[in-house]
Amino acid sequence: MKAVILALLLLPFVAVAQTHPAPKISAVGRTLAAFVPARYDTLPGGRATGDLNHDGQLDVALVLSPKAENIDNYDDETMPGRVLLILFGTAQGYQLAAQANRAMIPKNGGGQYGDPFAGLSIRRGVLTVNHYGGSSWRWSVVSRFRYQQGDFFLIGESMFLTRTSGDCESLDGSPGGDYQDTNFVTGEYEIRKISETCQVLLHRKGRRTPVALRRLTDYAPEP
Repeated sequence: MKAVILALLLLPFVAVAQTHPAPKISAVGRTLAAFVPARYDTLPGGRATGDLNHDGQLDVALVLSPKAENIDNYDDETMPGRVLLILFGTAQGYQLAAQANRAMIPKNGGGQYGDPFAGLSIRRGVLTVNHYGGSSWRWSVVSRFRYQQGDFFLIGESMFLTRTSGDCESLDGSPGGDYQDTNFVTGEYEIRKISETCQVLLHRKGRRTPVALRRLTDYAPEP
């Protein structure tokens, strides 16, 4: 049942990711503004800096939001979606390293909670993107990417689905909580499920055989 709830919450995002054309982004530029198309803005809080390719230059992750998001009748299914850019710092400015057109859940994808974008960061060469939303049930998706072998890959993902009411203090969780964390590089994972009465239904840690990593440019959050 919880999987069905999360799937319904994320369904509008999936439709957008599959149907709307991506904006054309400049390959190089002296400033960040050179990579922002005329009909887009930088999403508030949608910028992070750090050295992603370990060359000593400051790189930038940038979330672009369409200006159309600000109109009253904005429709995720027919209007432009959000875009995640990764720009490598160079002596002359910046170079476009990746353009991910499916990695960002749209503004209306957060349900009653509102805008699901919950920030991004770069630490120790890893880019982390956070989404959060829902209503009486809340969900979260934390996606972690790293540059290796000439491209960006999803190396880890953490997800949870839980009720907003109550707290299971002794379990560090909430009633009805469903938590999953996966390291796609090592295959290590942790799954934890908590009942409505704060009983541990399942707590499992293990290691699966690692499979080919997904590229950032192919990635979309999944239930």
